[in-house]
Amino acid sequence: MLSKSKFGIIVAAAFLLTACANTYNRTETGGTERTGVHLDESVAVLVTTPKDGGYGGRIYGGSGVAVARIVDSSFSRYARIVDVYPSEYHSLGDLKDIIAKNDYGYIVVPTISIWERRTTDWSKTPTQVSVKMSVIDVATGKEISSNFLEAKGASSSSLVSFFGSSIDRPEDLLSDLTDDYVDTLYSAIF
Repeated sequence: MLSKSKFGIIVAAAFLLTACANTYNRTETGGTERTGVHLDESVAVLVTTPKDGGYGGRIYGGSGVAVARIVDSSFSRYARIVDVYPSEYHSLGDLKDIIAKNDYGYIVVPTISIWERRTTDWSKTPTQVSVKMSVIDVATGKEISSNFLEAKGASSSSLVSFFGSSIDRPEDLLSDLTDDYVDTLYSAIF
């Protein structure tokens, strides 16, 4: 039988471990293909750069470029050519010339909903990021996949900071989540 002090230590340790965990969520929100998307690795991809995101009235400069780089890196693991368009997506018509010149087959449109870097030693509010990721098939003009990628960092604590295991940048939270999403897009479904 456990003594009260040992039980208290076990409860405290369990609380610290769960309080220090990052949370990740991917929600499918649409697209013509829904769960049956399988992108062709031989098709070139154009990633648009979203406008900078923020939270609570604060805009984080450079967050749009950071998202475009993350998406570029994730798609580059599969596609033969991946380029980043330096501004926001408005319509296929706006990109007609660049699409024709470079023979892009897919346009990836990330949109930042939340970008908040908050984890510090004095703040118990976690970093959070939410990005809508849409993939458009250039040949049909249709959105073939649309997902919200959301992550929330672990709440900061002196124990987490001491051991250096706290992820406190939205970029770090989004990177693995984006890799996982892109993996599903290029995975064969049999």
